[in-house]
Parts: sequence; structure tokens; C-alpha cells
Amino acid sequence: MKKINSIYKITPILFSLLFTVIIGCDNILDINKDPFAAGDDQVAEQPGLLMTTVMTSVSSDKVMETNLFNRWAQHYVGAGASVFSTADNYSVPTFPQTNTWSTFYVSVLKNASRGEALASEIGEVNTAAQFKIMQAFAFYHLTLMFEDVPFDEALNTNILFPESNDQANVLKGIVNLLDQAMNDIDVSNPEKISDEDLLFKGDLDKWLMFANSIKIKTLMVIAGQDASYASSRLETAFSQSHVEAIEDEVKLDYYEDLTNANQFYKLHYQFAGGQSLFFYASNPFIDLLRGTNDPRIDIFYDRPDGTSDQVPHRGVDPGARSAFTSTSVLSLHYISATSPDYWITAAELKLLRAEAILQGWLTGTTEDANGYYREGIVLNMVHLNTMATVQTSGRGITGAEYENYDSSLPNLQELAPANALKAVYQQGYIETFNRGIDSWTYVRRTNYPEDMPLPEDAAISNHITRLPYSPSEVSANPNSPSQKALDTPMWFMTSN
Repeated sequence: MKKINSIYKITPILFSLLFTVIIGCDNILDINKDPFAAGDDQVAEQPGLLMTTVMTSVSSDKVMETNLFNRWAQHYVGAGASVFSTADNYSVPTFPQTNTWSTFYVSVLKNASRGEALASEIGEVNTAAQFKIMQAFAFYHLTLMFEDVPFDEALNTNILFPESNDQANVLKGIVNLLDQAMNDIDVSNPEKISDEDLLFKGDLDKWLMFANSIKIKTLMVIAGQDASYASSRLETAFSQSHVEAIEDEVKLDYYEDLTNANQFYKLHYQFAGGQSLFFYASNPFIDLLRGTNDPRIDIFYDRPDGTSDQVPHRGVDPGARSAFTSTSVLSLHYISATSPDYWITAAELKLLRAEAILQGWLTGTTEDANGYYREGIVLNMVHLNTMATVQTSGRGITGAEYENYDSSLPNLQELAPANALKAVYQQGYIETFNRGIDSWTYVRRTNYPEDMPLPEDAAISNHITRLPYSPSEVSANPNSPSQKALDTPMWFMTSN
């Protein structure tokens, strides 16, 4: 069994440098009805009570409803003739489009908007700002899933049929929302959401860090199409507090008892007796890990029972709809009852910073980029080692494994600019493993992997870029945008 703590001995110097329950109404347009009509004296006095619903709704959708984004990023493959495999072929099931639209517009945005308004009425500026940050986070997800979505008119109860904004304006509107919220927060003011704050328990410094980290991610999405807007703002954002250490990672925790367990794990527990029978290693991704002797492979995947550790991992082609007894499966040492839902990671921000420097969006040298690149890799490995079930399974990365891998990594200063950027993209792609919207967005934004194969029997002619709009919204709102082909690049995509 591997010693999982030894990697910590080599990192201090680097570290010093360094199925959703819809809550609401049947019709999405209820978001534009007066949320105060029903009246709720307790919520009016304590608007923070709404935050638990807001946060758990976001997480529920990220963990289960839109888990298929991980397969669209080809991190793993669904098995058998079921929704777990047909979605891989870009035959989009109804639940991510209908449930996800309702979850974010009704359960998240309606409650966050109501909480902000109530908090403002009673003068709780911090509470209002916390809700505003959650609104920005919700809009970030919505535009990256659907592109043009209601933003300016989405929360206006006087407008029954909200118009959509184009993606560029939604993304820039998110930046403005976050700036407003960060400016409003007063860390010396004790009035804030604490007990119902499942992320930070009222730590306003961490709320500021969270908001600024969302801002960085949003600006990175914008930068490929509008560097003049994003560059100076990235300089400011990276100079301010953002997620840079493992202890500051933004995550929603889950627990051992089945009621409060990770929903993706519950799927395996309830329908497969706790076995990993639904998701298999994807050939493109596992070939990447095998080809670089990446020690993370044994954290992400399990070999079949009875297979020697010396036998290479084996994957399945995306869209193949079948697996073999010798195929590596998504590891339930990685997906467990207590697996947190990660919203922002330290490694992600380090790798984004390296990329921004290489792209010329951020001041710095290739030597600086190389430092952030390597810090990002170390942080990702430490992040994986800190997961409880990875520790208890003995699957953690040892110091020797890290050193062996580190010695094989390129020095970005010795590479041509395009190859240096590709090296960063490779690590960013691996770092987003199983993080749904982050992994799918990374693929669409960077065009990495460059040779990503089209799934077998794909229902469309190119890789999928968007969810279709919710049929209930389209039928109810005459101002809904026209549906674009599902492989039409979104505005933010560099291939546009």
C-alpha cells in the first residue's frame, strides 16, 4: 500500500511560492412573478435562511444533472444502452436542459434575488452581497451551458417575458455583479449569513476570495474574444486575494449518511450495490495519462477486480456504448459518499495564471508562467491526496511518484510559445477531471485536446457546444432566442 503523505514533504517550498429536486414552480417564467407575493415573515426577518436552498441547488445540479459534461470532455464514458451512454453520442436527454434551466432560474436565482432584496430592505449589506455573488455564479453556469440567456431582465418581476442577452454582455455583466458585491462587503460588519452558509460559515474574507476567483474565471472566458476588456481586469484580479491554497478551495461537503451523501455516489450505491458499473475510462484521456506516466491515473480509475497493478489501464472509445470486463472503471475511491463538490480549486487558478501570461493577457515572463504551471501541478496532486477515501485506499501519490513525474515535465522556457501553451493546457485539462462545467468549458475554450475524436455514432456533425433551451421556457416565453445547432460555437470559443 502506498504512503499517501510523503508528497507533503516535497511541497512546502512550492507552497510558499506559491436527480435534482426542483424547488419552485412548474413554469420557469415564475422567476418574473413577485417573489414576495406569498409572504414569509421568518424569511423577511432572516433572509439568510434562503442561502441553504441556493447552495444545495447549485451543487445538486453540478454533481448529478450535468454530470454528462464530464463525458463530453471525454474524461470518462457511459456504459451500456442507457442514458449514461446515449448522452455521450450527443443525444441530449431532457433532464439537463429542463431541470437545469429550472434549477438555476427558479431555485437558485429566484431565491438569491429574493434574499438580496430582503437583506437590502433591512440593511444587511453583507447578506445582500453574499446573495449577489451566488447570482453571478449561477449566471456564469447558465451562459456557459446555453449561451444567450435572460440576464438584465431575468430578475425583474415587472417583466413577464424576459429578453435574453448575448453571451458577451452576460459575461461582462457577471464581472460587474461581482465588483458590486465585493465593494459592498464590509468585513467589520457582523451582520451576514453564517449558519446557512454551507461554504464559508460567514467568513467574509473567503467570500471576497470566492467572488474574485469567479471573476478571474469569467475574465479568462472573455479574454479569448475580447482581450482588451479582460487584460487590465485580470491584472487587478490576480493582484487581489483569490484561491491559491488547498485550505481556501471552495467546496460543498457531503457526508457518510446516505441522506447527505454525494449524489453521484448515491447513484452507484442505490443502483449498483456500491460498485462502479456505469462509467469507464475514456481512451483519449487514459492514453494521455498513460503516455506521460501520470500517477493520477490510479486515483481516477480502478482496474477490474483480480487484475494486477502491473496490467495497463484499458479504456473505451467515446460513444462506444459498451465496455469489457478488462476495462478500467471510474474509481469509487475517487467518487465516494463524502466526495466534496469542488467549485474553485487552487490548482485551477495557478494554471489559469500561467496561461494568461503565455497568452499576453497578464504581465509576466515565461519563467513566471513556468513557476505557476508547476505550482498548479503540485497543488492538484496534493488536492487529490487530501481526499479522505484516496487516503484510506492507499491510492495517494507518493513523493517518489511525484518526483519521477516532475522530472519528465518540460521547462516552459525551453519550448516554443505554442508548445508551452499546449503544456499548460494539458495540465489544465487533467486538473478539471470530473468537474462538469469546468472540464467541458476548458475543452471548448482552449480547443484542447486538439485531436479529440468525435464520439461513435454522434448525433451531430461536430462536438457539442451547448445545451438546447428548455422546451417549457421556449413554449412559454415568446422572447426566447432561436435555438442554434448544438455544434455551433459559442461566442467565447476561440474557434468561433
